[in-house]
Amino acid sequence: MEYLKGSIFDKDSMQTKVRTTRITTKERFLGHILGPGFVYMYYCVILGLRELFYMDVVRINEVYHNHYTYLILTTVTTIVGMATGFFINHMTEKTVCRAGRFRPYVLIGIWIMAISGFFMFWAPFKSGTTAFLIWLYITNIIYNCVGLPMYNLRANMVSVTSRNVLERNNVTTLRSAITVMIAGLVVSLGIVGTLYPAVLQKDLTGTSWRVTVAATAVVAIIFSIVEYFWTRERVTEENQKVLADETGDATIKVPFMQQVKNLLTNKYFLLATCVAIGMVFYDYLQGGNARVNMITYILGGNEENGMQFTYLLASMQPMAIGAIVVPILAKKYSARRILQISSVITVIGVCVALIDPYSFIVAVAGGFIFAAGIFAVTNMSGIFMQQASDMIEYKHGYRPEGTLAAGVIATIYTTLLTPLNAVYETGLSMNGYVAGAMTQNAAVQKWILFAYYGAYAIFAIIVFIVCIFFDAEKKLPEVHKELEDRARKAAEDRGEVYHTPEEMDQIERAQAAKDLEESRIADLKEKCAKKGLDFETENKKYLDTVQAKRMKAEAKAARKRKG
Repeated sequence: MEYLKGSIFDKDSMQTKVRTTRITTKERFLGHILGPGFVYMYYCVILGLRELFYMDVVRINEVYHNHYTYLILTTVTTIVGMATGFFINHMTEKTVCRAGRFRPYVLIGIWIMAISGFFMFWAPFKSGTTAFLIWLYITNIIYNCVGLPMYNLRANMVSVTSRNVLERNNVTTLRSAITVMIAGLVVSLGIVGTLYPAVLQKDLTGTSWRVTVAATAVVAIIFSIVEYFWTRERVTEENQKVLADETGDATIKVPFMQQVKNLLTNKYFLLATCVAIGMVFYDYLQGGNARVNMITYILGGNEENGMQFTYLLASMQPMAIGAIVVPILAKKYSARRILQISSVITVIGVCVALIDPYSFIVAVAGGFIFAAGIFAVTNMSGIFMQQASDMIEYKHGYRPEGTLAAGVIATIYTTLLTPLNAVYETGLSMNGYVAGAMTQNAAVQKWILFAYYGAYAIFAIIVFIVCIFFDAEKKLPEVHKELEDRARKAAEDRGEVYHTPEEMDQIERAQAAKDLEESRIADLKEKCAKKGLDFETENKKYLDTVQAKRMKAEAKAARKRKG
């Protein structure tokens, strides 16, 4: 069975606006920065406010008289999500669509998240009733088990957008960096850092919470459309042509157990999975609110002294710097080396902060250092799975992203980590956390410190160790040459002339230059006809000017080379 074939996503009106072989500046900005940035902002709003809402406004553990109510909710949600996760991976594995294997599902998933996310904060039933709890289960299941798994397919978007490693590393870092920066400015500083202490924390009715979620949900829907139309799955297009030529069917036909064997016997996939597990642990341990609670209960931050905003602004500055610097470095240097150095910087920063965790100055100094490191560690870690996918395609002839086996493996380790899904909130409750209080006991403070700083340090150490053994990057030129040869053979079998991405780039540039020149000549002839000028004379003036500029640029370049 082939999913989405003949669907609305096969229609001309739903195809990407990107036509070039190379990744253009417009594609980078609209498809990999602006679009995903504002969608991720909504995701972060839900991530950052849901737990606070359930703990401080709904008081879910208190009204149902059970410390584990929220933990049970998240656990059940994850278990239910196993079946939907398997099915979604089955669909992507068997998807043959002009729009790609992932882009349509990402778009659908965002819309589902936007709608169900709002209803996680609004219910037609009274808090504390069985009906209210059932409503929470239903909306959380729709959000986490249907919308979120589809949205999470976005992790494959960069992997299939280009085969050029440096270009892909750059887009990976750029996409992740800028989306996090947009979310950081709006969510961390604007909502969590400013709106939460000033408005949300005082609003026990939940009205302002719902308005905030609704507004950001609308923004997410709008920018999901921008992301959809300004991204392109170039590798998927090529891969489906190769598969169709070899088997007559563009879907992946490798048996499930063989897929599993291919993945579990590939060292790069296993190492990349270790990083993925580390990222899940990192997210779960911090729980979305460890930073807010650290500033509030460890450093004494509150609305009056503005410490939430000040800490985020002062200690997180390297995030903004990294958003500019790291993508540039990723175009020139090995991602492996960048990640190793960044991991060390992260651990050093955590150690500095723990010298005196209750001192605001020390916390800011340590935060400034580890933010400089964790930026690259978190935003470049996706390159491991991208390169592992290249190696698997090279060895076995298909890409594992979105396959059932990859989904099952991810589901297994996610399920095993399920008890950690609400470990932060559960730890707060078990240590005596008092919702709405301005101070917490020593046990709660120690737990907050471990969750906040420990998450950074543990993940950085995992990435550093993986980098020691992950040597795929130096093998990729040979790998991509072989994949290029396969694509060439497939094109020849179809009776077509194959062009490498580089050759297509040159052809496209030459055609664009030709079109531009023809347009210039046409405009100049029209101008000369209107003003009674001689076309040959005016054209020669233009060509002489262009030649003079070219000679000046060449001379400058020559002087620079000599210097």
